[in-house]
Amino acid sequence: MRTLARECVYKYLFSRLFNPDDEGLFTVLCKDLSESDKEFAEKLCSSVVKNEEDLLNTIEQLAKGYSLERIHSTDKISLLMGITELNEFKDTPIPVVINEAVNLSAKYSGDGSTDFVNGILAEYVKRSAK
Repeated sequence: MRTLARECVYKYLFSRLFNPDDEGLFTVLCKDLSESDKEFAEKLCSSVVKNEEDLLNTIEQLAKGYSLERIHSTDKISLLMGITELNEFKDTPIPVVINEAVNLSAKYSGDGSTDFVNGILAEYVKRSAK
């Protein structure tokens, strides 16, 4: 199930904040996923890592009144993943992508994070539709 794949990617991206060179961790985190979910996780993760700078710029533009330094790392990860999935996995319905990102924030972040992540992703979708 992609929910578990997203969680593996989330955990890996969070771990990179402290140990950016532990490539083997991703394999360990994804060991129990189905092959299709592993492929999804690998594509999502590699795309986030490859485009991280551009994604962070997008987040900063959307988060009016918040510098990147003020945004919780856990929220940034949910946003990085959500924006990437919205851009690169067109087969996943937009509400599903947003809901999954919000759920990750609810599980791993602080109070107010779900509203923040939901608002940023909704604004991203709105601007992308123009």
